[in-house]
Amino acid sequence: MHERSLTKSDDSSVCFTGAIDWPYELVFAEAHVMPLGRYNPLAQAVLQILDEFRDSPPSLKEAAKKLGIMDPVFIVQTLGQMVEKKILEKTNGAGPLNFAGCRINTGSRQADNESAVIEKHGVQFCFDVVTSEHIPVPPEALEDCPANPVIEPNNLGAKRTHLGLDKARQWADSQQEPFMSESCRMIEIAVMPDRGKYLWQSMPVTCLTEHDGSLRLRIEQASEKQQQWLNQLDSKHPLFQKILIKNQRPAVRIN
Repeated sequence: MHERSLTKSDDSSVCFTGAIDWPYELVFAEAHVMPLGRYNPLAQAVLQILDEFRDSPPSLKEAAKKLGIMDPVFIVQTLGQMVEKKILEKTNGAGPLNFAGCRINTGSRQADNESAVIEKHGVQFCFDVVTSEHIPVPPEALEDCPANPVIEPNNLGAKRTHLGLDKARQWADSQQEPFMSESCRMIEIAVMPDRGKYLWQSMPVTCLTEHDGSLRLRIEQASEKQQQWLNQLDSKHPLFQKILIKNQRPAVRIN
């Protein structure tokens, strides 16, 4: 979380201080990673094309032009070798060897060295439930049970069951996951919804009284988006009502 110093303005005064519990979602997933570094440059290019253009694979002629290869026969030979070693799986039966008729084999083992074609790595992602921000480094001291939640637990909604591949790559890279490198490529991300959970961070909050008598909440270590969310609350919001009651202040009457 990005921390920044938040000070009260000249026309506001501290009404009281307290604590609120901010929700985070932990998502556990399995990343399927293709270790490109163990293959020769042409085989690496073939794997990248099959992954990047899996929904609309190029023709051999288009791929050869893109790779700067004069004769597509070299690509055909590479495809054949990779099918033989079970790096790729042929999907068009007795049809010709081409990108449309092949896919990356995610389940078998290579015949030559018995090492997995696809490596599988466990990965954890953390998200701010309120702002939907990805948090590369989860806050410390997260708790299971909130004492004063900004959103009631029964209003949090369903946990995530799917992550977009492009976003997952970005998030894993920002977390500096060890399997993210130039020689590896994540080709699939599978969420394990049964392991996902919500946790809470207790955060000190200051209630400020503005010159016009309105109330405003400020959190010293809040991210910019978290503070923006707090700023849009008015004194009739249930969170204000709870904080006022806990601090033995008269609750704001809701008409």
